Amino acid sequence: MLARARQHSGGLYLFIATSAANVLGFGYQIVMARLLRPEEFAVLTALFGILILESISSQVIQSATAKLAAQYRARDEEAALHAFVRRWAVRVGGGAAAVGLLVALLSGVLAGALALPALSVALLGLTLFLALSFTFGLGLLQGLARFVWMGTALIAQAGARLAVGVVLVLVGLGVDGAFTGATAAIALSLVVVAVPLLPLFRAARGSRVTHELGPAETRFFALSAVVLLAYAALTNIDAVLARSLLRPQDAGAYAGAITMGKIVLFAPIAIGFLLLERTARTHALGEDTDHALFLALAFVLATSGLVALAYILVPDFLVPLVVGSQYPETAKIVGTYGVAALANALLNLWISYFIGRGEMRVGLLLALAVVAELVLLLTSATDPLAMARIVLVVALATQAAAVATFTVRKARAG
Repeated sequence: MLARARQHSGGLYLFIATSAANVLGFGYQIVMARLLRPEEFAVLTALFGILILESISSQVIQSATAKLAAQYRARDEEAALHAFVRRWAVRVGGGAAAVGLLVALLSGVLAGALALPALSVALLGLTLFLALSFTFGLGLLQGLARFVWMGTALIAQAGARLAVGVVLVLVGLGVDGAFTGATAAIALSLVVVAVPLLPLFRAARGSRVTHELGPAETRFFALSAVVLLAYAALTNIDAVLARSLLRPQDAGAYAGAITMGKIVLFAPIAIGFLLLERTARTHALGEDTDHALFLALAFVLATSGLVALAYILVPDFLVPLVVGSQYPETAKIVGTYGVAALANALLNLWISYFIGRGEMRVGLLLALAVVAELVLLLTSATDPLAMARIVLVVALATQAAAVATFTVRKARAG
């Protein structure tokens, strides 16, 4: 029993650390909802929505890096791991610098088109550069099962974002100050990630590149990009469009629902981290991958599902408690949005599972769902509740498609 506890201690720490980071992250959202006016908070919500959409490559990097690192580790292919780290460290660093500079140069155009603060949009470029580098390191820690360092980096980022952001808002910098805190936090967490990976990077620097591995790795990164870009769009496109499609006060109410929905969506994120690493490792060894998936789905249903149910039953009590009394209309939206967030939290597990197994055709289904959601939002989102219902319908349909994909695969395998 004691040996089993030690074996899983890293995963347990990651779960606890990620939960703590989520609490700090939710604290940031809750504090900002109170410190900023509703229309300002809607701007901050849109900025984070854009950041997640434009930094999708960082999510691709983390998931694909974790899968490949776990695969090389499971097979004891140390030379291949070193070659992989050397190749992709150069590619990620160069690509991150180029994309970050492009966003910074276009910040004036983007700010004008989306009615957002120019300084915060300019910071998106720097934030993207830092996020790309950070998530490459985070993916290595995840794939190598260095869960203690991974959890510590996540806590450092969430804590710094809250502390720095609050101070800058209180001194009068408003939305720009809040977003500057997020940028500074990623820089700090990048330092934390670098500490345990320095020996690996030193070893990779002198490695001999195995050319035959390169095309397979590149193809996997590209397919992962399709899957994760679609997922990011599904979970954030409504936040980005809310400012354009809704009246300012309605956009503020919808931002409150998004903030509460993040509790449902992101609370079990550590389960997805663990599931991807476990699935990639067991699949590489030819072992069963479904047991971990079922446990993960059951856990998220029992935890995030309980929160979503509370949003349905007692929204008038929870909304003032979480985001404040200045968002009274949020109570009419949060139940619907909470169920949509639950469906998307479960979808995240399916994506971790499929990426861990290297089965990327699910990306086509997700891409179709994005198109459907975008069309419905642009044509039917007349008010916050209508927008939330659109997100819910698409989330449930996408969940059904993921289950069907799994069922068909199992039937063919049988």
